[in-house]
Amino acid sequence: MEEIYRLGKHEFATLEELEGAKRDLEKIETIVAHLNIDDPEVAEGIYHYIREGKVEFESKLGTAFFCDISDRVAQNLKNRLEKSKKRERRWLKKEKERALEEEQKQKLKETQQSQMFKFLGAACGALALVCIVFYGFSVFKEHRAAKKLEEVQQQKSISQALDWYTDRIRNEADTGSGQSVNPPKAAPERTLEVLPEYCIIQKQYPDLIGWIRIDDTQVDLPVMQSTDNAYYLDKDANGMEDINGTLFLDCRNDFVKPSTNLIIYGHNMKSGAMFGGLKQYLEEDYFLTHDKIQFDTIYEKQTYQVIAVCLSDVGEEGSYRYYNFIEAESDEDFHAFLSNVRNCAVYDKTQDVTKSDSLLTLSTCNSYVEDGRLFLVAKKIQ
Repeated sequence: MEEIYRLGKHEFATLEELEGAKRDLEKIETIVAHLNIDDPEVAEGIYHYIREGKVEFESKLGTAFFCDISDRVAQNLKNRLEKSKKRERRWLKKEKERALEEEQKQKLKETQQSQMFKFLGAACGALALVCIVFYGFSVFKEHRAAKKLEEVQQQKSISQALDWYTDRIRNEADTGSGQSVNPPKAAPERTLEVLPEYCIIQKQYPDLIGWIRIDDTQVDLPVMQSTDNAYYLDKDANGMEDINGTLFLDCRNDFVKPSTNLIIYGHNMKSGAMFGGLKQYLEEDYFLTHDKIQFDTIYEKQTYQVIAVCLSDVGEEGSYRYYNFIEAESDEDFHAFLSNVRNCAVYDKTQDVTKSDSLLTLSTCNSYVEDGRLFLVAKKIQ
């Protein structure tokens, strides 16, 4: 009798098929362990990875998993469409009710008020409608901006998890036999390669040059760079209008061959978005417990330590423009920058800084004066 191999409820005709199924099961368990496949966006991301061949399966077990993911994506799409239709029906019903109510009110006004009062009532109603629409549109834009930012962060998380697994499988394959198939070759010259977690999102957002994160804060954000320092003041990562803007690197900086001082700008939003939370660095305890900044370019991971928290009035005549310090042309330039930083520092730990250190400046507005600025200076430690 021909032997049948089993894995759970699945049967396989050959040992080779069984081994392939085991490898597929390991892949599936790894994906499920690191990603929440019940999340519609995560499920859709996994679906595209498998569909595009970035994750491959060898057996019907993998095929069954892909079918399950496909069903989830289809059901999520169906649910969204149904919810959209329900919202549209509710909105139309409310609009009809509101229109009917407004019509009745208008008729009542016409019988009770003079022509002048009717005119004033209509004017007030129009003004109220404009205000409501303006407020609603503002709320919608903020929600859309937050959603877009969440999508970018989600893409980074998915890319990290799947690329981690791909690298692990590749390393296991290379070391599985204990011997190299091919003889070792001389190490090639180092070329710049985009870090795995940024490969996908960098293709979608060509202006992306890195990512900045400060633990236990809202700062876990992409950093863009344009040809001028005005473009991302009022645009999101997609180039769409957004009052929050986007964090961006000074257009004069070269992040591939970094200059002495890299400068990142961001708005000081009341909601705490972008660099709205940097004002907490004016408290000494916060400064001491949040002094590490992780700023990765798309090519290199980097850690910085905050060495100064500063307030500056850039509108005052003769005041020092810290944001013009990009490259130290001489020792005098570098020491002049440090001297001015110390003069406007609220907290200062610059005593050990030398010209050989790579610096990072985070810049935002501060309302302590009309043209006030709050900026942090950090030096690279890793």
